[in-house]
Amino acid sequence: MATLRKRNGKWHVEVRRKGHRNVYATFVQKSDARGFINKVESDIQQKKYKDISEAANTTFKVALHRYIREKIENKKDKQRERSKLNVILRHHIVKHNLSELKTSDFAKYRDDRVKDGVTNSTINRELSAMRVAIQTSIDEWDCWIPENPVKSLVKLPENPARERRLLVGEHDKLMEACKRNSKFASPSIFWCPAINFAIETAMRLSEQLNLLWQNVDLTKRTAFLPAEVTKGNRSRTVPLSDKAIKVLNEIPRHINGKVFPMSLNYHNKGWRALTKRADIVGLRWHDLRREATSRLFEQGLSVTEVQSVTGHRTLQMLSTYTNHDAEKIVIKMRS
Repeated sequence: MATLRKRNGKWHVEVRRKGHRNVYATFVQKSDARGFINKVESDIQQKKYKDISEAANTTFKVALHRYIREKIENKKDKQRERSKLNVILRHHIVKHNLSELKTSDFAKYRDDRVKDGVTNSTINRELSAMRVAIQTSIDEWDCWIPENPVKSLVKLPENPARERRLLVGEHDKLMEACKRNSKFASPSIFWCPAINFAIETAMRLSEQLNLLWQNVDLTKRTAFLPAEVTKGNRSRTVPLSDKAIKVLNEIPRHINGKVFPMSLNYHNKGWRALTKRADIVGLRWHDLRREATSRLFEQGLSVTEVQSVTGHRTLQMLSTYTNHDAEKIVIKMRS
């Protein structure tokens, strides 16, 4: 026997069957509620029923908040992951219960984000995050549903790998912009050094912002990155060039022990202000890693030597961060 009632704008379902625990669920649409009743009663009749009451009473919003709290807060890049999920939490898709989410809901989310002008790669990462959060709810939190609705959604085609490097004169523009005032990119003694250090070491931003003075050996000319700050969870020791050593010798040591004492949020806002003031278009901080990697090859380092510096684990990954200067290759070919 099933009961269907409307209360506070939602449809509340109760399915009672002898020999089974009562099943409760809440839906926005009456058609979804009736479909749920029919499915539960049919599955019970055929002895295929699995209890989805937990999923039927857990909104996607609640699941995402729990995922952030229990899974994201322990990650190295928790700020970036939390920011991504906070974007999702502002979309109306999170109002649905897990049991009523369909692939079409995520297709609608995808299309909405496309209309907002968001890049395909960003949308794909958001969909991937939702897929993992839902799967975690299924596997670990007893929110059983027949299938993960994001799993069958076709990903959007992504643009080819970026090839952006510093253009002629852009480094000088950045250095000049560092010296001028703005709210976030003030004439901080750390901005110019941070840019030059990134170009010399090919470190990821998260690695650079978490580099500690205690892990820098100016005598051996190395910087140690422990596994907990690297993307691949593998520690590595980065050799330091003359220019990198010069950067380190010229900046003061902050009381918090970090070589570059900036928060990720401050850095991101500052970088946007900095490139705008320098009148530079389309340059991301991560492009400095490509610049650095390409320079290492142009200096004559082998593939394995470059990998030991950058931390790339495969040649395919490394190739996406390399963009050789054709004119420099010509010079090598003629020598």
